[in-house]
Amino acid sequence: MRTHGTLINSWPYGFNTLAIFMAQKMTTPSISILIVNYKTPDLTIACIDSIYKYPPHGLYEVIVVDNDSRDDSVERIVAKFPKVILVPSDRNLGFSGGNNLAMEHAKYEILLLLNSDTEVHENALVNLQQFFLRQKNAAAVGGKNYSSDGSVQYSIRYFPRLLNALSESFFLHRFFSGALFGECEKRLQLYESEHEVEWVSGSYLAVRRQWYEKVGGLDSGFFMYSEDTDWCYRIKQHGGSVWYCPESTITHYGGGSSKGSKRLPVQLILSRDRYARLHFTAIRASIYRLLISLRLCLRFLLLFLSSPFKNGNYEFSKQRLFAIKQLYSSPLKLAPFNNNK
Repeated sequence: MRTHGTLINSWPYGFNTLAIFMAQKMTTPSISILIVNYKTPDLTIACIDSIYKYPPHGLYEVIVVDNDSRDDSVERIVAKFPKVILVPSDRNLGFSGGNNLAMEHAKYEILLLLNSDTEVHENALVNLQQFFLRQKNAAAVGGKNYSSDGSVQYSIRYFPRLLNALSESFFLHRFFSGALFGECEKRLQLYESEHEVEWVSGSYLAVRRQWYEKVGGLDSGFFMYSEDTDWCYRIKQHGGSVWYCPESTITHYGGGSSKGSKRLPVQLILSRDRYARLHFTAIRASIYRLLISLRLCLRFLLLFLSSPFKNGNYEFSKQRLFAIKQLYSSPLKLAPFNNNK
């Protein structure tokens, strides 16, 4: 009788709890989590493990695009995670192209770009969902990125400007912060509160599907770097807002698929130049290119005067001089991104 009485008395509570749970499931935005893998099976597996350990509420899917790794990545990921949607590519599409391919297969409301060299923390994805419920008009959001040593990464960014390019050329960004001095926000107090920003790092960047459909995906002309800058800029051009949410946290180890590549300095420079050519006037783009070249030349000069024969400095300098050559072999003005997926 006592058990029977307990069941009867607890029924209203159980019914209410069930009703609340079902209501939350109906209102909680569903998430497509997109990961691009390129020769990083260990990191990608650890990333997916963290998602299943700390999943979002309600409906979600994990989509992994393998960028023609030509190793055992596909076999290992499929064997361990049979529910993961794995999309193999027969060539390396880069970060932009890989994520665009993943977005073509995604079906849910929120599209979350997540680097393969990251791990989500407890409640990170739930807090991301709560953000989109709270900020109904937000188009995109990024969370707080921690390094492996526990330090905060500078994931809040400012759009490229002539003044912050000039500041970076003369190392002023190391001493001052803000949109006029550099692209990275370094004031740690700004990483403690939720607020609107110019753009956030693509290592952990969530966008509402309606905005993906409105502005298109990532510009595949950016093989790596600055594609997140460009995407956030286009979202803002169309009236959307980009936010930072400190309650949604990840660890970003960095350097996963790009580790050890000698082409990275060149790719970084060319991507920044591409952004300027897309979004600046021809005159401003030419000045921006000149400032980038000035920055590279000054660093080359400092290395040559300080320790020209130090291990690694020769390769460092050679790649940056090659980047300058590549800059001035490219046309100055580009057509705007074609809005198709």
